[in-house]
Amino acid sequence: MKAETSEKSTTSQKADCGGSTASLPSTTSQTLTTSTPGTSTGVLLFPYGPSAGDREFVRRTVDFTSPLFKPQIGFPLGSLLWDSLYFTDNGQIIFPKSDYQIFSYPNPPLRGFSDWDSVAMVAPFWDDADFSSSRGTIFYQEYETLYDDYNTLVQKVESSINTLTKTRNYKARWALKITWVHVPAYPAQVTIGTNTYQAILSTDGSRSYALFLYQSGGMQWTVTGRPGNPVLMGFSSGDGYFKNSQLTFHPVWEKYRPDQFLDSNSGLRGLQIYKLHREEKPNYRLRCLQWLKRQPQWPSWGWNQISCPCSWNQGVLDLRFQSISRGSRQLCSFSSWRGGVCCRYGPWGELLQGWRVQSPWQLDQELELQNWCCHFNSNPSFCALYQLRRPPVSCAGYQPSSLAWMVGDPHITTLDGVNYTFNGLGDFLLVRTQDRNSSFLLQGRTAQTRSANATNFIGFAAEYRSSSLHPITVQWLLKPNNTIHVQLNNQTIAFETNGEDTKDQEIFNSSGVIMTHHGSTVSASFDGAVAISVLAISNILHISCSLSKGYQNHTEGLMGFWNGNPDDDFRMPNGSTIPKRSSEEMLFHYGMTWKINGTSLFGKRDDHLPSSFTPVFLSQLLRNTSLNKNLTSSCHGDDQCIFDVLATGSEKLGNDTRAIFRIYQQMNTTLNRYPPSIKGPDVIKAYMGQTTVVNYTSDTKDITFTLRENCTDFKLFENGTLLWTPKLLEPFTLEILASSDQGSLSSVLKPRTVVCECKAESQCLYNQTSWVNNSSLEAADCKCDGNTFGRYCNYSKDPCDEQCFPNVTCISGKGCEACPPHLTGDGRHCASLEKPFLCQNKSCPEDYCYNNGFCSVSHTLGCQPVCTCPSAFTDARCFLAGNNFTPTVHQELPLRIIQLSLTEDENASQADVNASVAYRLKNLELWAFLWNRQVDQTECEHAGNLLAMQWLQGLPPGLQPPGWLHLRVPLQSGLL
Repeated sequence: MKAETSEKSTTSQKADCGGSTASLPSTTSQTLTTSTPGTSTGVLLFPYGPSAGDREFVRRTVDFTSPLFKPQIGFPLGSLLWDSLYFTDNGQIIFPKSDYQIFSYPNPPLRGFSDWDSVAMVAPFWDDADFSSSRGTIFYQEYETLYDDYNTLVQKVESSINTLTKTRNYKARWALKITWVHVPAYPAQVTIGTNTYQAILSTDGSRSYALFLYQSGGMQWTVTGRPGNPVLMGFSSGDGYFKNSQLTFHPVWEKYRPDQFLDSNSGLRGLQIYKLHREEKPNYRLRCLQWLKRQPQWPSWGWNQISCPCSWNQGVLDLRFQSISRGSRQLCSFSSWRGGVCCRYGPWGELLQGWRVQSPWQLDQELELQNWCCHFNSNPSFCALYQLRRPPVSCAGYQPSSLAWMVGDPHITTLDGVNYTFNGLGDFLLVRTQDRNSSFLLQGRTAQTRSANATNFIGFAAEYRSSSLHPITVQWLLKPNNTIHVQLNNQTIAFETNGEDTKDQEIFNSSGVIMTHHGSTVSASFDGAVAISVLAISNILHISCSLSKGYQNHTEGLMGFWNGNPDDDFRMPNGSTIPKRSSEEMLFHYGMTWKINGTSLFGKRDDHLPSSFTPVFLSQLLRNTSLNKNLTSSCHGDDQCIFDVLATGSEKLGNDTRAIFRIYQQMNTTLNRYPPSIKGPDVIKAYMGQTTVVNYTSDTKDITFTLRENCTDFKLFENGTLLWTPKLLEPFTLEILASSDQGSLSSVLKPRTVVCECKAESQCLYNQTSWVNNSSLEAADCKCDGNTFGRYCNYSKDPCDEQCFPNVTCISGKGCEACPPHLTGDGRHCASLEKPFLCQNKSCPEDYCYNNGFCSVSHTLGCQPVCTCPSAFTDARCFLAGNNFTPTVHQELPLRIIQLSLTEDENASQADVNASVAYRLKNLELWAFLWNRQVDQTECEHAGNLLAMQWLQGLPPGLQPPGWLHLRVPLQSGLL
């Protein structure tokens, strides 16, 4: 915040500021120190002025206000978190409902703060000040310690708050120090005494406190010069939470000397402390900012390569993504070198949201951070800051993994989509690939299928290597009853069922690999780059392999050379290729070139393999007339099904092969189908009551546009034309759906909707908004002109927006009427007609006024002393009591002692002494002493002639003794 300084105080004033300010307590002290150690003469103000790094702000006018302070984390006052505050010349710190509702409010209410207050305010000394002369100035300094920044003053404030409020571990995140220096009362031209005091606001985001410090001897306003302006100290939240200073209902001369008041809460003179928050609430702005501070400004390399699948169906079939929790439409993929991504989908399978995460273990934390910055506060700017560190993830740039699979008596579909059958026996290289970050190796082990001249897979082994991970090895081994034994780095994986339902998907997380087990399928995702899914059916292992696009042009093995060209898939280790339409025999010899002759990832085989094995080919099976061709009728001409039926004699095996092949084929088709795109503005701005027209289109043909939820303010035509006529400021989230004719694929667009309700459209600030409740609708801020104020500039300024002087009527549109008789001013500011300079060298005689009466020199009575007495007294010098009054009731009943001297016989009993004391008390002017008496004998210089009577003040109202009655009785301590 920048604040201009106008008409700075003079050099002598600045020097005086420095001279009147003592240093802070030492770092070992836990409380504020007094100006004279060991006494209660008053606390010291915190250092202020230019030497303390303060800014000066003053206007040489009767009333002025400071610029707005806007703590990033807000300020808790009452039950609300306030965005803005400012201070005034009149000793207030005000929290406005809008940035244009700025008033100085020179006249405090006579009743004090109450639950009727409509203005949120902290008031260290609220009374009508006047800086229009050359005297007085204000210094301030703002302290932001969001990230454990060290500041000496802030540390002292923390220590004081911890000590005075018995609070533990209070850590200030924002503080404001304001010092009013040599402040003249209104009117400055004719008043002499000035005030110097200080206010410290401090908050940790959830708790907030105010410290009021009054310079010892520096509060010098003349009480007789304050007609009708009783000063007010304390605070009000404007919503029913308030606290008045203990001085509020004290005699007026005490109220104007807070530097001399010994506060019962702090135990210090000249210090008042207030708890400003009604209850503690988490500050999500602070949590968001502290997290943002720890994050890099820009995403690390590789994060821009992350995208979400464009539809739920795509994501479910992209085995690099896993469902994190059952029942939620949420998928995540993780990579050690580029981070992770999570994607959330709607009921039609449309992508709703994508966000980045570092690891599976940080998923909940990332969601919590997202809530802190975007969902749990009303300020969209925090969400914008969050998105700078975590740019939202869309499906733009999503490329499905390329899928290859092997089913049955191995029928292979390469990464480029070429189908062939290979019945080799042994351990084979299925795929080997690498990119600049990682390498991947997949091997398969086959065995002879029953007694047939065919083979099938009984094991798979994969190895993944990355510079950021230790090598990862996973094995899938076929066991009886279609069971798969899984090992990770040679350690058996024991999957455990989540819950009682054995059909639940089980997940095993380890560094760099996430494995899932569902039914007879075990899948593994390696670092978000490779996914392997192994299925056990008919005592045969079937496999699908998904590779990320980064591995393209870098593959070899039985899954082919992947480059998008199916004609060169059959590349052998020596680099030569055979044609795509080669014979079965030639394809068999091609496959055998990828046999592993050395040690494989499986290690040594337990079974013995024949020295040579030649499988049967489909052409041979079709020519064999002894085979039952009727078994193949259910294959419907599928060559892979026919081969397996004829080679093994098992119709079930052939049908299983056909079904699994079609599943993988459908997976591949679905992975490469995209929902319709939506093109159009992602921000829609509208003015209340006016219609905004927006057009949305799609590159996909035959698309229908609809709204997810109907709203009377919006109308969307099927062709994508959107009409928005906002009528009420009600929460709403706009979601535009684009669906294909088949309805199987949908996309959603959630544009930002910003509505302006300012009185004039020219006042709209569409780039400064706040969310409307818990929705995506944003309300634009307003820039009010000089004649309007309020959240939407919907109030016209009126002279009666600020209170007039007490007992002065305000006429709307005109202003305050004349000041009361014997006072002068404009009706808002009124002062006595006296001329104080006539008697400035006169003073009151010592002890001129009795019973705590306040003495001042009258400027209208020839500079004679005049007593201002408590309301009970009727005479000029506060001696005779005769008026009705309401005494001050104290919660803790004070102990009072009267000493009486009397003479009794040496052998008098205690009852005799009590009777004599009671007789004397009964004849005193104050009969109330007969109540609640307790008479005890005390030690005395002369036995029997000195007794002490103690009593507690606890009488009903009207019988309680006034605290200022003058008794012709020697007192050991003064009466209340």
